[in-house]
Amino acid sequence: MNAETISQLYRERFSDRSLIVVSNREPYIHRKTKQGIKIDTPAGGLTSALDPVMRAIGGTWIAWGSGSADKESSDDDGKIRVPPENPAYTLKRVWLDPKEVDGFYYGYANQALWPLCHMLIEKARFRMRHWQRYFEVNRKFADAIIPEIANKKDVIWIQDYHFTVLPYMLRTRSKDLTVAMFWHIPWPPWEIFRVIPQRIEILKGMLGCDLIGFHINRYCQNFLECVENELGTEVNRENNTILYEGRDTRLVPLPISIDYNKFDEMTRHDKIQAKLSDIKQKLKLEGKYVGIGVDRLDYSKGIAERIRAIKLFLKKYPEYCGRFTFIQIAVPSRTKIQEYSELKEQIEKMIDEINEEYGTDDWTPIIYHAANIPHHDLVNYYRVADMAIVSSIVDGMNLVAKEYIASQVDEKGVLILSEFVGAVAELSNAIIINPFDIEHFAEMIRKGIEMPEAEKKRRMQKMRAYVQTHNIFDWINDNLNAVQQETL
Repeated sequence: MNAETISQLYRERFSDRSLIVVSNREPYIHRKTKQGIKIDTPAGGLTSALDPVMRAIGGTWIAWGSGSADKESSDDDGKIRVPPENPAYTLKRVWLDPKEVDGFYYGYANQALWPLCHMLIEKARFRMRHWQRYFEVNRKFADAIIPEIANKKDVIWIQDYHFTVLPYMLRTRSKDLTVAMFWHIPWPPWEIFRVIPQRIEILKGMLGCDLIGFHINRYCQNFLECVENELGTEVNRENNTILYEGRDTRLVPLPISIDYNKFDEMTRHDKIQAKLSDIKQKLKLEGKYVGIGVDRLDYSKGIAERIRAIKLFLKKYPEYCGRFTFIQIAVPSRTKIQEYSELKEQIEKMIDEINEEYGTDDWTPIIYHAANIPHHDLVNYYRVADMAIVSSIVDGMNLVAKEYIASQVDEKGVLILSEFVGAVAELSNAIIINPFDIEHFAEMIRKGIEMPEAEKKRRMQKMRAYVQTHNIFDWINDNLNAVQQETL
């Protein structure tokens, strides 16, 4: 499946019906710099996964305009054609004032829903003013969506936990709309979900959808359990459907993926070898076994557990001191939230302590980059790395694992993967770890390094074959199939 096939299939299935994607994060951000306006692509799996889909299908993407030069780069309706180099779809920006951003984004979405859905109840903060802003911003997005609907049966595809009450708001304005949602993070069991004071409003809001996609079936079952216990409505566990207010909502497990060919082609570029040599020379990696971690700086990603495992590995196996180097790329995230600034300090302190204890003039155990590195540069780090470690303590899917696999054109890389990551159900040829079991974690680092080359190749070949045939376009096709079934 590729972009051209998806474009053709969409036209065949939905003919004159446009696709409207709704997300908090925009795919292109215009920022003011001393050198003029710069266009950035944000970190995160959602935007990188959906951009190739929108390039293929076209339509409108509605998102928060967060960049300092976004307004002056858009027309009076907040619209701009993207991507800049070859416009294929329309980006419509919704403007939020600082109080709305604080309550909607930093407040309710990321201090209440995010930690709770990642089963970290102790970090969840529920404040009524945050909920009120969250609700108001959902309504503002509804106001932005309605004028873009040309056909009452246009497909509106809402992304993630920022918009739990938006589907019902749209449904009350037009009953004929096709409303789908994809939930990109875990959905917790009812025993955890019931902590949310606004849980009834959230469930009712989401049941405005015809279709809700989750990464794995366990999240579908968790959602059904929450609806059954909180709303007392009819639930069909065999078909994953819910009858509410005379309408059916269907739940579908749809594990998200990446644009495999894009990563594969970038890593085969003619200039790649020169770039790899530059990185190795700059970071003093020649002759070293190199590991890599690429994460948003978030407490759900298990970065601290990973660093503890590396420290124990170096302590137990001193023969690898001077021979093993780990590159940790940590993209700054939600820096206005105290827990995130504290996490940043904790991680940097842990790394400094390890480098001071074990490092030498010629060797740094852990090389730390606190920056967002674009994909065309990131693939160089993936290629340099002999091993990738994805050690999230809980994660909806985690696309870094799949990006690393797609970049391993020599089929020699090793993937260490947390058993609490959604991708583990698909990537059984990774080395599976429990990030809380630090001793076993350290042993698996050693196992990955010492694994015979033939075994590394066999495992990587199988994972590459899987990701290639289950790519982002297969994912969108599965979503479109599910949407079509709901609108027959």
